[in-house]
Amino acid sequence: MNRERRSLDDTAPFRSLAGAFRDLDIGRHKAELYRMWLAGYHAGLAHPRVLETLGPFGRSPTTEALRQYLLAGTKRRQALATLVRTRPALFAPFEAALLVLGEETGALEQCLRLLADYFAAEHRMMLWVKQKMSYPLIEMLAAAVIAPLPLLFTGHAGLYLPAAAAGLAAASLAGGSVLTAVARFYSRQPKFVRARLARALTIAIEAGLPLARAVELAVAATDDSAIAAHVRAIPAKTISTQPLARTFAGCPKVPREMVAAMEVADVSGDYAGTLKKLAELYDGDYARR
Repeated sequence: MNRERRSLDDTAPFRSLAGAFRDLDIGRHKAELYRMWLAGYHAGLAHPRVLETLGPFGRSPTTEALRQYLLAGTKRRQALATLVRTRPALFAPFEAALLVLGEETGALEQCLRLLADYFAAEHRMMLWVKQKMSYPLIEMLAAAVIAPLPLLFTGHAGLYLPAAAAGLAAASLAGGSVLTAVARFYSRQPKFVRARLARALTIAIEAGLPLARAVELAVAATDDSAIAAHVRAIPAKTISTQPLARTFAGCPKVPREMVAAMEVADVSGDYAGTLKKLAELYDGDYARR
């Protein structure tokens, strides 16, 4: 691949169907990577040893590029935070934030587990997108064959096959852009964004990070520009000294019930019993959709 990372945020005007379907499977391969990394780390193995024994991800060049980069960097004893900063294009925002968070707080095992669960959930969402898009894609390919049919009845039969072949080629080469746009739309649905925010806030705060840093990492995990703009407008010193609920009051995509849960967590200190459960509720509701 010529680029460091092919993702749903790729702004290329055209994408092939094969490339789009491969990109939509990234979640499955990354879930496998982090699940196996978690198992090795839990067993007490060093990062290079674990990453080296995972084997290549031949069906996902993006995941394999990430594994190779992490392997080379950890062999040089570079910190995960340094590796993330050096080549951020290899990491999704949520992924980068949790790797840095896990290393900073000593909760890397918990963060690896969360990343495995996150990418597994993302893959389930993409399977749903593929299922919903199968009929329109079949219609698009059928149209490429049917649209030139008048050529057969207007004395231009010799042009039909080239025209149909050209239509199929165009659909195959550019149809992935449609699939990618739909996938990107669903991945940025408010409830999915809220789930990432609630879960990341829970881990960061319970790990003992300063509140301003916890909010910064959680906002990066959402990959949402509206939430990021809201938090950027508040000085870091203010975020550090005021309740979490006040920081997110009036924030786009953060509804009143989520702010209320933050108020309960601020008073009780039980973030796992409030925000984490809220994240699971959002995930469950999204899955039902």
